[in-house]
Amino acid sequence: MDMLSVAMVTAQVVGLYLLADLVGGIFHWAEDTLGDVDTPFWGPIFVHPNVTHHEEPSRMMKQHWLPNNVPIAIGTLLILSVVWILDAMTWQWLVFGAFGGMNQQVHRFAHAPRLRLSESVKFLQRIKVLQDARHHWGHHRSPHTTRYCVMTPWVNPVLDRIGFWRAAERVFVPVFGAPRRPDLADKLWYRA
Repeated sequence: MDMLSVAMVTAQVVGLYLLADLVGGIFHWAEDTLGDVDTPFWGPIFVHPNVTHHEEPSRMMKQHWLPNNVPIAIGTLLILSVVWILDAMTWQWLVFGAFGGMNQQVHRFAHAPRLRLSESVKFLQRIKVLQDARHHWGHHRSPHTTRYCVMTPWVNPVLDRIGFWRAAERVFVPVFGAPRRPDLADKLWYRA
């Protein structure tokens, strides 16, 4: 493999890592914004745990890692299964799936006391490969409307700066409603 090929593969892996963070952030934004605990399917499976997490952020650390990671693992496997059935599987899909499947666990690392983190996780947080608690805590400060991506410290500043989340609100809230977001109630396009 020549140097150009190595550079292209490396660039793709980095891009897939950032894309997995973006996709996870979009899903997190939707959990925080759309519907409520009574919304069929969405509410009990995604909204309820998310509301609980925002009321008591450290609670996720009291839960075993397996049930905390199963929903995203199932989602990742479903996406990869569809890609495989469509005969579109590539190494890029597998790498994206691996990164995407780690999203919730990396989120847990940002909530874990530093003393409980392995040296390798602390190192990856220190060199900014993984998001650390300080960066993530910006999402847990009221009004909880920024820093939805939980894997890296790189994607959030860009999305927050360009108004990505506000644009998503303008597109999706009129369609799906956002009854848990009273901060949007003064917008002409708002629907509870």
